[in-house]
Amino acid sequence: MGLHRKRLKTAQAVCGFRRAQTVRPRDEHERHLLDHGYVAIPDFLAADEFDAMKREVVRSVEASEARTPLPPEPEVWGFGDSQRHDWGFDRFDGSTLNRFVKPGPLAAGFPRNPRFKRLARIVTGKAMRPGRNWIYLTVNGDEATIHDIQRELHRDTFFNAMKYWFFLDSVREEEGPFVYVPDSHKLTPERLAWEEAKADAAVAARIAGNRGGMTGSFRIADADIADLGLPPPQSYPVAQNTLIVANVFGFHRRGDAEPGTRRLALYGNHRPQPFLPFGS
Repeated sequence: MGLHRKRLKTAQAVCGFRRAQTVRPRDEHERHLLDHGYVAIPDFLAADEFDAMKREVVRSVEASEARTPLPPEPEVWGFGDSQRHDWGFDRFDGSTLNRFVKPGPLAAGFPRNPRFKRLARIVTGKAMRPGRNWIYLTVNGDEATIHDIQRELHRDTFFNAMKYWFFLDSVREEEGPFVYVPDSHKLTPERLAWEEAKADAAVAARIAGNRGGMTGSFRIADADIADLGLPPPQSYPVAQNTLIVANVFGFHRRGDAEPGTRRLALYGNHRPQPFLPFGS
């Protein structure tokens, strides 16, 4: 009935209205985020601030490992259940371990950084709540044994939403860097048609009794990217003290990695209600 197309266009218009109330790009990083859907900002914190932050984060992660050793890889495909602990929780995506650790005072305050708050508003028109913030240890598993579906290109939502990774260690190509399709956050006519086709297929799968086919996080094959008039996916290995912010209406994935390699970051996601017209 075209309802998915209508909600996409409405959500985009509402987000633009919110953004106009709260922020306008004022430097090259903010313009890059608005125009291309992502930005990587090196040396985001001053050296002394970063050193203090990293010491606190490393202590928190070491304490979690002392209390709860890293679990072995599971034997099931897909998203695993969260294993809760007093320090946070573990969750597997296929063979990839995600350890989310409660942040200490410095890490917990990261979303209050004025520069960061502007970047959040560039994506969604609203500031991010600090409570959506974690220390995030990623331990890459053996993709040949159990597939990690986060390594498939996908978009998270039907509206503009933000994720960020502030890397405490450098990320090399073999450690699973962030991958993004530049400009894929734009609601072009080609993207609208693709979204509608995916929505129709999801509904048809649901009617046929395949509940797994009804998912809001649509996947796209690499070969189909060019059909939408988009450039190839790009990976972003980075130095420590680099902030990556992405509009996850755009296509993205976790990069390929060697088993056993690790990434350490602060991480958060920001999904304001898509039809609320007021910014903050």
